[in-house]
Amino acid sequence: MAKGKIAVFTGGGDCPGLNNAIKWVVRSAEGKYNVEGITEGWLGACEIALHPEKIKTYTPKLNVLAVRRIEREGGTILMSSRANPFKYTSEDKAVVKQDISDVVLKSLNERYHAVVAIGGEDTLGAAGKLAQKGLRVVGIPKTIDKDLCGTQFTIGYDSALNAASFELNKLRSSAGSHGMVYFVEIMGRRAGHLTYHAGLASNVHFMTIPEVETDLERLFQVILDRKFKEKYPGYHRDGRRYTIVAVAEGTQIKGVGEIIKSGQLDPHGNPKLGDVSVFMAEQYIKRTGDANVRDMALKYIPRSGEPSVDDKINGRRVGEKALRLIEKDEFSRMVSLLDGRTADVPLIDVVDRIRILDAQICFDKDNYVPILTDNYYPEREVDK
Repeated sequence: MAKGKIAVFTGGGDCPGLNNAIKWVVRSAEGKYNVEGITEGWLGACEIALHPEKIKTYTPKLNVLAVRRIEREGGTILMSSRANPFKYTSEDKAVVKQDISDVVLKSLNERYHAVVAIGGEDTLGAAGKLAQKGLRVVGIPKTIDKDLCGTQFTIGYDSALNAASFELNKLRSSAGSHGMVYFVEIMGRRAGHLTYHAGLASNVHFMTIPEVETDLERLFQVILDRKFKEKYPGYHRDGRRYTIVAVAEGTQIKGVGEIIKSGQLDPHGNPKLGDVSVFMAEQYIKRTGDANVRDMALKYIPRSGEPSVDDKINGRRVGEKALRLIEKDEFSRMVSLLDGRTADVPLIDVVDRIRILDAQICFDKDNYVPILTDNYYPEREVDK
């Protein structure tokens, strides 16, 4: 007989692997708890708190049959949003940028024995703050940026890493055929894990990451030094005819800062970034006179499609672990993977802190290339 009802939702950007975590929360709960999804993340939770008559709209019932094949698909069957219960604007605009966290807390605790929140720093940051107020919640880490504290694994990162590396490798034939310089933008607001490891795996020539300020004069000089080091008519000895630069979207440029595409902030206070690769390409032409350059952004490609093997396996591991925590009434925790082992950490640890590359040991800031260390995870945790 079921002990009660639990809910699961996904928030923030979608990515491969979410559905497998959902599946194994549901499978693990079979015979123990009834499970409902909450669609559109915190938006759904906020809407049912403000409008209880909408509950059926936002809370599909989940059972073993409903999740039978979902692990094969990317994205999330529960949909997602970037809503924030501490600064919420309702669908009908009756509430605009208001803190309705107490209303959401009361609604969720009255309806559910526990809530499983799957998300990144913003989604789990809100969950951590609500946990401090008394919400019975367990978090599962999800982000292709891999910038959550307390875990070395986040759902979606490995899939995105494989996809980004694959796309960078594909560019070699075009760039090499024309001797071009390519600036390739990859997601990563405050942490350069995805750009760094995709670039490392695909052997790009240079990279820029948010953890290290980029001096364009120096970057362009190392590009030119490489491109024209051995110049022969129609061909450069040892194949140095083209250059690929992997560029994190949150790259901080000396004298400019990060390139903001839109000054409008999302509900968690983040500006929309983008077009740093465009800016770099334009500056490269302007400062060097070499117009044989292209810019491109991978945008949503790395976070789309079927999940990788790692994300499928670990999605199951974190889904099952979340249910074990609920069974033991161990709330206000986030499931984590540390040194290959499933663990859990206080959910509050992810509030206002992020995990970034330890660039002092893994990055050559003068030549914009990675440095391999004995530590597979050259990372450190810092305040936002």
